[in-house]
Amino acid sequence: MGEAAGVGWDRRKDKNTVSSLARQQLIDYDRHEPGRMFDGPPPIASQAEAYRVQMEVARLRIDRGEALAGYKIGCVSVPVRRQLQMERPLFGHVFSTEIHRSGVELDAGHFANLAVEGEFAVRLAEDMDDADWLRSHREAIASVFPVIELHNYVLRGQQHSVELIANNGLHAGAILPVEEGQANNAGEMLDEPISVLRNGDLLGRVTSDAIPGGPFESLRQLAEHLKLYGIALKRGQLILTGSPLPLYPVQPGDRIEVVTGSLGRVEMSVCSARPAI
Repeated sequence: MGEAAGVGWDRRKDKNTVSSLARQQLIDYDRHEPGRMFDGPPPIASQAEAYRVQMEVARLRIDRGEALAGYKIGCVSVPVRRQLQMERPLFGHVFSTEIHRSGVELDAGHFANLAVEGEFAVRLAEDMDDADWLRSHREAIASVFPVIELHNYVLRGQQHSVELIANNGLHAGAILPVEEGQANNAGEMLDEPISVLRNGDLLGRVTSDAIPGGPFESLRQLAEHLKLYGIALKRGQLILTGSPLPLYPVQPGDRIEVVTGSLGRVEMSVCSARPAI
């Protein structure tokens, strides 16, 4: 398979251009070996360049036919920032090809060191011009519901912030409820409990105020970030607002549940890697 599979990649020849780095990122992601370029000396010098790589990977995925489902914000809570050694939130893309519904059984072989987060997500009811517009149009949130965010929990280098951003926040998909609950005072939702369970055992439980400003503030920060790239949030898009709890590793045979107080629950299970047909 040669260079098409990333085996013959020559970092010096490619001169670390954004386009070549993005192509390599996508090759390795498709092979379930994300971020291989971080095995050696860091190929990206700054967070700004890492976001350019992430944006280019997203463009490549859209060009090959994947639909953009929305966006995510991560590293918003103290536990996650400590775990991933991040000082500030990061942002990423969510694709429809990696959206599943509650009750799904996932193949562990489709991920690299699968880990999960329990968090709140919102569905937008209106296009959003920018963060200032959102402050006075909280009806822009159509629904709020729990999700399980999936991650390829692989960190290869020492510059975690750059690696995390270039790797789309380690994002590998999301599990949504079968039915998405309606918004209920979403702008001030600061005391909604959320729990993560593995095989019936409680891993963690907090309320939504563990996210500074709550999910609404995450949405506002995302709108500000995207505006830097000339991007506006659109009606119908899915927004993952960040986890108030750490990432939890998952093994084949595990059953994961994310349970809230009034917004419902979502669950998934993981099987061993199935042999290729």
